Amino acid sequence: MNKLPDAVYKYLAADRTATVLGKLQIRFSQASVLNDATELKPPFKGIATLADVKRLMTDRLRQKFPGLIERIESSLPSDVARQLIDDVMSKGAIQADADLPQNAKKIYDSLDNNFGLLSLSESPTNTLLWGYYGDGGRGFLIHFNPSHKWFWAQQEANDDFRHLRRVVYVSERSPRYLAETNATDALYTKGLEWEHEKEWRIIRNFKDAIVKLGPDAYGKDVLLFAIPPDCIQSVVIGYRAESEAVTKILEIVCRNPDLAHVQFQQAVLEDGVVTLVPAGMTSG
Repeated sequence: MNKLPDAVYKYLAADRTATVLGKLQIRFSQASVLNDATELKPPFKGIATLADVKRLMTDRLRQKFPGLIERIESSLPSDVARQLIDDVMSKGAIQADADLPQNAKKIYDSLDNNFGLLSLSESPTNTLLWGYYGDGGRGFLIHFNPSHKWFWAQQEANDDFRHLRRVVYVSERSPRYLAETNATDALYTKGLEWEHEKEWRIIRNFKDAIVKLGPDAYGKDVLLFAIPPDCIQSVVIGYRAESEAVTKILEIVCRNPDLAHVQFQQAVLEDGVVTLVPAGMTSG
């Protein structure tokens, strides 16, 4: 597992903060509604090398039609048989590469329809994140405990979903063969221009959602997942948060005894730098 940060945060506008804390539910979003249009779309240069594709096709043909290749080889001169089989496999490999864009779209659509992403950041003081996701400092942060079991629900040892993974940032996403692409390449890699987000993400199957709403502005269903209250550690008040919004959030937290442990912090913006200080209030 990646070395975990001490905390992970969700930047939210004030109204969404109230909804998440009030209902203890949070959206896992389809890749197609996220800011980065390349999410879950690694570039491919082909299925595999020509030799590897031909070998894979030959192995599959042997499994599906046992003895067929041997019958061809026994019924024709060896050179002719080898050339015939190689020609057939080469044409199949060429067609497989031609079909790759269509099949890659099918893979993406399947992921988009069945899995949602929850994006979090290990940085609570990034002005760009506050500006974009935190409503220009008028929003809030929800601080989660990344070690909580809610973030570690793998179903098997090599599960690529249901647990926190650090996003890898690369200067260039060079095209790879599909056969060489792994889960990190496909699900947890972004361009270097997003590095300031210091993102950790968890991907879950929509079948585990407890609420289905929508559609949203993109025409997508809104799938909400239940949040265990004890995985929430604190709430950070935005440096431009309005007093009415702060009062509302405090009241929501105070009304729920399961959130009695939650602390409040205040984000302070000074000379373009954000820092966190104790807010002088608790939910208890």
